[in-house]
Amino acid sequence: MVMIEQSASTEAAGNSRPTFMEHRWGQRVPCEARVRLFADAGITATGRVRDISSSGAFIETAIDLPVHARVMLIILGNDSAAHEVEIAASVARSGGDGMGIEWCETPTRSICAVVCCITPCVASKNK
Repeated sequence: MVMIEQSASTEAAGNSRPTFMEHRWGQRVPCEARVRLFADAGITATGRVRDISSSGAFIETAIDLPVHARVMLIILGNDSAAHEVEIAASVARSGGDGMGIEWCETPTRSICAVVCCITPCVASKNK
């Protein structure tokens, strides 16, 4: 697990940035699964998974959602014949090229099996 934390003493010293901690479980591996995203207020978008782990993923997409926003991902896999899989997540961080998300429930098996990718990718070759 990797934890990134800004110390409380920095905040007390006059820095107005809030304390931030990000949790990651599992090794991040490259992925190319295509996704559709659904968020509150009827927001929909498409994207591609850049990397994935057992605790979340980074989704390359044009939409910009606030931290803690809930999203429903429809993962289409990296092959047009893949089965669609729904996974609930929340936004952990947002950047210019996409957003980092955390799964609402930690998968109990390989993330590749969860997203049902048919074509072997870098992620499945690293197992």
